[in-house]
Amino acid sequence: MAEHDQGKTGRRQHLRQRRHSRPPSCFWTTMVFGVVCLVTGGDGSNPNVVIMLADDLGIGDIGCFGNGTIRTPNIDRIAREGVKLGHHLTAAALCSPSRTALLTGRYPVRSGMASHHVMRVLPFAACVAGLPPNETTFAEVAKSHGYSTALIGKWHQGVHCENSNDFCHHPLKQGFDYFYGIPVSNQKDFGESSHKVITSLFPLLNPVLSTVIFGGMATLLLLLRLRLCGCYFVAFVLLLLILPLSAVLFIVNNFKFMNSMVMRNYEVVEQPIRFRNFTQRLVSEGVRFLEERQKDQKPFLLMMSWIQVHTVLHTSDEFKGHSVHGAFGDNVEEMDWGTGQMVDALERLGLLGNTVVYFTSDNGGHLEEKGDDGTQEGGWHGIYRGGKGQGGMDGGIRVPSVMMWRDHIKPQTVIDVPTSLMDIFPTLVSAVFKGTLPDDRIIDGRDIYPLLTGKDSTPPHRFLFHYCGTDIHAARYTPGNGEDVFKVLYATYRWIDDTEGCGFMCHCNERHVIRHEPPLLYNIARDPSEKTPLNADDPENQKIIQTIGLAVRSHVDGLEAVPSQYSVGKLVPRPWLQPCCNFPFCDCVDPAYGHLHVK
Repeated sequence: MAEHDQGKTGRRQHLRQRRHSRPPSCFWTTMVFGVVCLVTGGDGSNPNVVIMLADDLGIGDIGCFGNGTIRTPNIDRIAREGVKLGHHLTAAALCSPSRTALLTGRYPVRSGMASHHVMRVLPFAACVAGLPPNETTFAEVAKSHGYSTALIGKWHQGVHCENSNDFCHHPLKQGFDYFYGIPVSNQKDFGESSHKVITSLFPLLNPVLSTVIFGGMATLLLLLRLRLCGCYFVAFVLLLLILPLSAVLFIVNNFKFMNSMVMRNYEVVEQPIRFRNFTQRLVSEGVRFLEERQKDQKPFLLMMSWIQVHTVLHTSDEFKGHSVHGAFGDNVEEMDWGTGQMVDALERLGLLGNTVVYFTSDNGGHLEEKGDDGTQEGGWHGIYRGGKGQGGMDGGIRVPSVMMWRDHIKPQTVIDVPTSLMDIFPTLVSAVFKGTLPDDRIIDGRDIYPLLTGKDSTPPHRFLFHYCGTDIHAARYTPGNGEDVFKVLYATYRWIDDTEGCGFMCHCNERHVIRHEPPLLYNIARDPSEKTPLNADDPENQKIIQTIGLAVRSHVDGLEAVPSQYSVGKLVPRPWLQPCCNFPFCDCVDPAYGHLHVK
């Protein structure tokens, strides 16, 4: 024991002698290194992450992706100083499942976040559906590695499971330390338009419900008057038929009351949303988070989830009339401004050099979205076919995506091999957090850091499967020869003549699609617009179709049965889970921004 103590004492004396004998230049080296660490926001081993996610932005809406009439200099800057991902794909053509895939690196069907019916997004803040607590998000992984995490903007992954205090689907239970934003989605109903979400999907719903309810009540009164039925029968019919249908009618026509709200962490701070200057409020929240991290020197992951360019198209006064494309173009340009504000803040605070900046969209543009006057209020698909809601079409799942990471990604890099939003999870875990992927589940994404940095040009995915709800409508095959990317279409959509849309939105079920046997085959590396299918009778093409078919079957066979988050029982709103800032009025303005002239 004495020898052990003497050894420790000797090592301490040796270290003191080394410190005292250190040349003066080491002092200045240490000081310079410390200043560099302060400026870069860390020691280089813990890069920061800023993810900016647009809502319903089409690949044809951005300057660096070919739009010459909508100005997006800030998104273009990220591409110019980093990489443009020209073949970046979402795992779904609608927001809730697509965001699930981004957060978890997994196809939404694996977590029950894919729907088997017409309602393919989470419709209510008061329903019990949402991202299951047993899923692992990149925010949870970041937090386990000492990162501060925040989500600013749209969530749309659920709130509660059983009671108003569990918040089991809430961002703060899914890895984020701070949340400021909207728990559901921005919706047409929140604006002044006469068109509503549900009635756009089901135009006859209101008149049918009204007719049944009022016709039923009139019939009951007549039967009572004629003494053809008793009070018990009337009460029975009212309880089992009239009251439930009346509740449905109320829900259909009160989306704004039920879903338009802003939360700060677990608290509803504004209801309904006051849209004027809302983008500026999101920017303010995001910049404040960055300033706090610059002070405490903690590595961070910030997700700026813009609620633009989903309708309702809210635009602050200074951006109105900016674009030749009306309210939609103004919306895109304001979102681009917000993106620029975040990048500028990173640069001003000395954080940009050690920060991964990634911008993308949750799905393609909503081609069918129109204003009351018929003007286009949805995004554009560029040279690709289809749009939002069409899980098999590139216009619905190929999204404008750019990334910059100084000293890692060379400026003006362009990558045209298929990549996926699901790749962000494993790339962050491996290249940024220096961690390991969960070994208790399948991760469908791939680490694309070698591809981004030019260290390896091998396509990360041999196959990608394209879901519409729970059905695979298409699949993509990259043989790896550097020339070809094949895509098969098992189903296409019953578009309205001379359009690539279906009224308000295309559906996935058999009544709304056209099945193809044999499937349509395209070489989208040579025919990205999918104009000319390859000859299915050609033996080589038959081999390709067979190869893809075997991969699809293997993928489907490997899926495990999980509870669906889209069962009717989970989607029905519970009155006791309805968020309200000041019951029974449910009307308040965020006190942090009460000084703004909001409306």
